[in-house]
Amino acid sequence: MAAGPEKPILVLALPNLPKVRREHLWPMLILGVLGFWIGLIPNSPHDFWWHLKIGELIATNGIPTINKFAWSLPADTPYVYQSWLGEWLFYKLYQLGGLPFVIFSRNLLGLTTFTLVAMEAKRRSNSWRLAAAVVLLTGLMALNNLSIRTQNWSWLPFILTFILFGKYIDGQVTKKWLFLLPLLLIFWVNVHGAFVIGLLVGAAFVLGELGQKLLKLPHALTWNKIQFLILAWFAMLPATLANPLGIGIFSYVKQILTTSAIQKLANEWQPPTPHSVAGGFFYFSVLVIFISLAFARQRLRLSDLILLCGLGWMAFNSARHVIWFSLVAMPLVAQAFAAPRPIFSVQLPPRRIPKRERVSKFLTLFFALLLLLLPVASQPWVKPYLPWPQPYQDLFAPVPNAPFIFTASTPVKATDHLIKEPCEGHLFNEMGYGSYLIWAQKQQIFIDPRLELFPDSLWQDYILLSEGREAERLLQKYDISCVMLDRKQQPYLSTALTTISCWQKTYEDTETEVWRCQN
Repeated sequence: MAAGPEKPILVLALPNLPKVRREHLWPMLILGVLGFWIGLIPNSPHDFWWHLKIGELIATNGIPTINKFAWSLPADTPYVYQSWLGEWLFYKLYQLGGLPFVIFSRNLLGLTTFTLVAMEAKRRSNSWRLAAAVVLLTGLMALNNLSIRTQNWSWLPFILTFILFGKYIDGQVTKKWLFLLPLLLIFWVNVHGAFVIGLLVGAAFVLGELGQKLLKLPHALTWNKIQFLILAWFAMLPATLANPLGIGIFSYVKQILTTSAIQKLANEWQPPTPHSVAGGFFYFSVLVIFISLAFARQRLRLSDLILLCGLGWMAFNSARHVIWFSLVAMPLVAQAFAAPRPIFSVQLPPRRIPKRERVSKFLTLFFALLLLLLPVASQPWVKPYLPWPQPYQDLFAPVPNAPFIFTASTPVKATDHLIKEPCEGHLFNEMGYGSYLIWAQKQQIFIDPRLELFPDSLWQDYILLSEGREAERLLQKYDISCVMLDRKQQPYLSTALTTISCWQKTYEDTETEVWRCQN
């Protein structure tokens, strides 16, 4: 009797993963931790909500050009919504997947940016260990710049601009790749005002390479390569005009940089302080940079030194600029610490990795899953199902359909109270609350984080009233009948209201109080 066909045997095997070295595991681990950390960060209400509201208006009615939301100024007061494309993108993401999808986009942008920093550090140093170390320091310096806002859209254009210039100078991309730079600028100029930094980065490379050539320093580019470098930078200039304001975009940037309210009221525009985590690691990084330059195993190019000095000067003057400094400085530190690269490269067959340097398929798969699962654990759809400690849970506000995302300073319950019992008259509000109020209800507000919109005199009165000074006079001056205050930021205003006869507290929670004049 003939034997029947053999039954197939189910074989479970790992995929044919490439052999990797132990040093590859470090950047995988660091990037996994950074991706996890980005998702953990509580987001303040200051910038995000009003940007989301503008995105909604743009999607329905086009780009607005006036105040619209604050009763303390005429409704038709001109205002420039320069980040219109970033705001529109936020709203479209919100339509697709709600607030969690918007937050996920920030998380993905951040992790992608840090991955590109690691890859650039590896390219410059030929060491994954150095790349892992510097990308960790990059992430620590960027901690205060990871909130959800339109600046998030600047991260990728910035790091890609830096990488493209660097690869061209090192002969790793041809001149054709440089003309991606104007395309990046067309996107960048419409999502955030930091596009100007892209022009400055390009100018640093042009000036540095010209200086390298004129000073006859080692490894200077040929005049032909420098010519295309200059052409690429000049091509970036007209690309910045592809925005609704045209050349007026530069006047807007100048206004932002010279508005006194921004310099005084926005902490991120103040110099970084070593007392914060991000500020402390910034000053530590400066020490690391000095050490790397003093004991450099390979000298940096003149363009790299100009970038370090220029972005470092900006970072010393404003905590907001530390992130740009960190994205550039850390790959340069890795390069300085690395062994010198050969002037002439010879194509050699792939080196067989010694057994002592190899990692098993199981360990490779484990770290690949770790890189994936760590960031996944902190994504907004997953966080509500994990057993976070109570102190961490207390950091967040109960935003509908978006738990564990926005800080407790988001006035969700107090705003619901105002919606149910509207203010009959003018409302005075804490500045950050103004952003959420713009999104959540129709009532006009006193002030909000559009710092350059309001005149200095109004900001001075806002500060006086917030500190409880001359409260009765200012309440009468602006005919204010309701006050929504932050108990931690404005405790003296709460105390002052208790001394004025007509004012009564009608709502309070751990963060917010609402007062009304009962005349």
